[in-house]
Amino acid sequence: MTQQIALVTGASSGIGRATAELLARNGYYVFAVARRMYRLEQIRSDHIEPIQLDVMDEEGIHRAIRHIISTKGRIDLLVNNAAFCQLGAVECVSMEIAHRQFEVNVFGYARFMQAVLPHMREQKSGCIVNIVSILSRISVPGFGWYSASKYAVEALTDAVRGEVMDFGIDVVLIAPGLIKTEFVPNQLRTLKAVVHPPAYEKLLAGVRNLLADEPKAPGPEIIAKAVVDAVKASTRPVRHALPLDSKMAIAARWLMGGRLFAWAVRLQMKFSRP
Repeated sequence: MTQQIALVTGASSGIGRATAELLARNGYYVFAVARRMYRLEQIRSDHIEPIQLDVMDEEGIHRAIRHIISTKGRIDLLVNNAAFCQLGAVECVSMEIAHRQFEVNVFGYARFMQAVLPHMREQKSGCIVNIVSILSRISVPGFGWYSASKYAVEALTDAVRGEVMDFGIDVVLIAPGLIKTEFVPNQLRTLKAVVHPPAYEKLLAGVRNLLADEPKAPGPEIIAKAVVDAVKASTRPVRHALPLDSKMAIAARWLMGGRLFAWAVRLQMKFSRP
């Protein structure tokens, strides 16, 4: 059986790293992509090959795909995961930062999809997994630009799925809730970088409260397992959900955003006017 070849973005930490490692343990040869090469070197192995790359570097992306095809002859799986979250009131986040949010989270995903799809079409098989967020279904105060980018990824994903289904290519969405990674500390740093007037003090407190439970959340391994379960399924799901068995119940509720949804409703009620 031909070895399956995977490309995982944002693989230097968190969900991307856990996914790259779990795919490698499940027989994939993984090209792990991220900007921080020193982090990628920590997971280099006979089954994981690091590639230093910024998702905004379009030529670099095509160069990486040419390398994969020239060395392995195929690409079976793309896991689009590299993203960041810009917190802050929509009024206060500069347009420059908002543009970067979309450049990374939306156009970064799109660049990789455009780069791999010609090869997947030619081999008449493949799978794309786009990691989105529970906030791509419900937007809450303070997360507007991030949610907008994830909504956009959902829209693109649904369109691409219909466009490529006749070519033997599956497209899967996975939407985590709060996960214990470096993501939350990075989010809070982006919040500090935005100047808010005093009128938004309650909003900022609500955002910090929403993120306060991150240490209690499940680790990124649960999302890595969701990716592997989805791609190994005989019929790949459109939007993957975890089984609610006794050991996974709490983590699954986190994945489906139950706790985050409750916070979202509370924030919406607090800041919405009649």
